[in-house]
Amino acid sequence: MIAQEEQFRIYLHAPLKAETPMIVLQLKLSALDAFSRTDNTLATLIRNFNEALHPDGKAFGFRNDDIFIAYSPKINENQIKALLIKTGLYFSADPKIENPESLQRTFVLPADRDALNYETSRIEAAPPSRADTMPNKVAARKRFVLPPVVADKEKKQLTPAELARISKALANTDFSNMIRRQFVCVILDDIAPSPMFEEVFVSIADLGETIMPNVSLTATPWLFQDLTETLDKRVLTTVSRHDDGAFYRDFSLNLNVSSILSEDFKSFDSGIRENMKASVVLELQPIDIFSDFSMYMKARDFAQSLGYKICIDGVSALNLPFVDREKLGADFVKLTWQPDLPELVVQDESLKENILSIGSNRTILCRVDDEKALNFAKESNITLLQGRYIQHLLSASPRRPV
Repeated sequence: MIAQEEQFRIYLHAPLKAETPMIVLQLKLSALDAFSRTDNTLATLIRNFNEALHPDGKAFGFRNDDIFIAYSPKINENQIKALLIKTGLYFSADPKIENPESLQRTFVLPADRDALNYETSRIEAAPPSRADTMPNKVAARKRFVLPPVVADKEKKQLTPAELARISKALANTDFSNMIRRQFVCVILDDIAPSPMFEEVFVSIADLGETIMPNVSLTATPWLFQDLTETLDKRVLTTVSRHDDGAFYRDFSLNLNVSSILSEDFKSFDSGIRENMKASVVLELQPIDIFSDFSMYMKARDFAQSLGYKICIDGVSALNLPFVDREKLGADFVKLTWQPDLPELVVQDESLKENILSIGSNRTILCRVDDEKALNFAKESNITLLQGRYIQHLLSASPRRPV
């Protein structure tokens, strides 16, 4: 088999001979933590670039784990930027990823031919930077999400007896017709939305209508919390059983902190392919985190040691000041859009600073259901968005990413 370095030279031979303009982007992944640079992760990244850039570009993996992407200048640079944002997902735990420019070098051909030749020759002459025995990890995501607790005055409140009946019914409930999907996308100007990962969730409303239509499952918070723990077990089992390609793409999963430390999660982890874990995101609610912070830290460290990512979900303008992503050791924060958010940011400068401190590629603005929310995200330099309006843009795209 021809080495990728040689394939890279072959790929560039004709353009260089004809002096056809080309751009080569070097991703200096060799500078990142070796533990995260697994064979599966690197193969996934190369595949992502090749699928998105074909036929006008191609990615190549070098022996030191750097990736070189050669592409035509006619490719929109924001398309490249979107791919780089998604690449950051796999290395979000490494502090060096916070300064992505230091991990990139651009060569403009044919002018930079000599500089490119020198760089590739230097890499080939150096010893490998990662042991061949490094354990593999990789990518994929799903998500089953629970809504905020909201009382329905037209329905009866949930009682302990009804909770027991629901828990028993959940053991035999077919979730297939209750599953919904929604993408979290990278949104940049001049390009179609680029899916980052897919949220796969169970609709609590549909679940309630199926099992107990006259009872509000969310009206009694302490019982609803108990219900979510029962639901977590069912969801973990459901996802594990679908590890056959049905949920192949990157996904996120909404869980209670206690569920991550449960035997059910261990069973889930053992059933998930190793090459999927680096981009599985576990989403946790602030109220659950702060109710037992030591348990959260234990669950977070356990999950991240297995390769999973952590996202703080359910963050609003009200509780945002208490959510420090870096101190919580989380990879992402999901901020809920509300119509008065732009006004609140104008009135409170510290709120704006809170949003900026999360990081533009680590903030997910969710419930983006109209253009006002999209405009706010652009003004706030938020690139990851989710909601019905984003789904509309994605479905309307002439070349919808897969």
